[in-house]
Amino acid sequence: MSGSVHQKFSAALDRVVEQIKEDRSILAAIRCGSLSHDTVRVKPDIDLVLVTAEDRKAGRSDIALYADGIAVHALLMPHETFRATVEGTVFNPVVHPLLAQGRLLYAHDPSIARLCTHLGALGDRDMQVQLFKAGATALACLTRAHRWFVGRADLDHTALWILHAATPLARIEIISRGLPADREAVPQAAALRPELFAAIYTGMLDSRKTTSNVHAALDAADAYIAERADLLFAPVLEYLEDAGEARTAADIENHLARQFDLGGATTVCEYLAAQGRIGRTSIAARLTAGSSAEVQELAFFPMPPARG
Repeated sequence: MSGSVHQKFSAALDRVVEQIKEDRSILAAIRCGSLSHDTVRVKPDIDLVLVTAEDRKAGRSDIALYADGIAVHALLMPHETFRATVEGTVFNPVVHPLLAQGRLLYAHDPSIARLCTHLGALGDRDMQVQLFKAGATALACLTRAHRWFVGRADLDHTALWILHAATPLARIEIISRGLPADREAVPQAAALRPELFAAIYTGMLDSRKTTSNVHAALDAADAYIAERADLLFAPVLEYLEDAGEARTAADIENHLARQFDLGGATTVCEYLAAQGRIGRTSIAARLTAGSSAEVQELAFFPMPPARG
């Protein structure tokens, strides 16, 4: 993009920020999006996060501003929410990468400036949560891809679900390197691991679908998940290891939801059991408090460590 266009965008942003600075209820402004790292995309807009003095959201949470023909999209984030987001107390898969690549424009509150020095950092818990979510999403997509490939021999639908899996797989590649995954995760990951994304993304988009190349893409995606299963699904493995005995699928689901706000635990457990990482069994259960008959509920247990 030409320097004159970049200058126009920067001038519009400067004008808006000077106006916002006069509003003391706005404690800080953070520039996000392409302009934050000195590029301007074809889409003519600018993204801002505005940290507000209010501790609770009251009224609007975002506003579209307008400056010299350029749209400025501003997300209004209460100070306490901003602090919790940066420190990792809460996690939002959209806001985190937005902030991680942002630049502080000004701050009336010094504590916000200090918090912004940690914007690019990814804590262990955040990484664990993000990797699990991406892994579970990729598994769901690849399961559907296998059904279309094996059950119906439909190469087009198989390729479609492989393409759906490409984004969570890209997030895994980026996050596992300790990097923030932005909204364009696939190109970002393709630069890091070109062979994989040539098979599962560009190959599925640009090439004629054949049994050979679709099968190869599925194998590549499956192998990628399998090699990282212990890292991706650590919350399940650690929970079962700590329990030391079988736990029902419902128990595991409840634990992950309560501790990490995660779903998809049963799908992950089925996968880990198929890989031989955990065992699959059942536990007697009653459907309701008043049930007189027992049923067998799906359960999983930790496998003993392999002997060397």
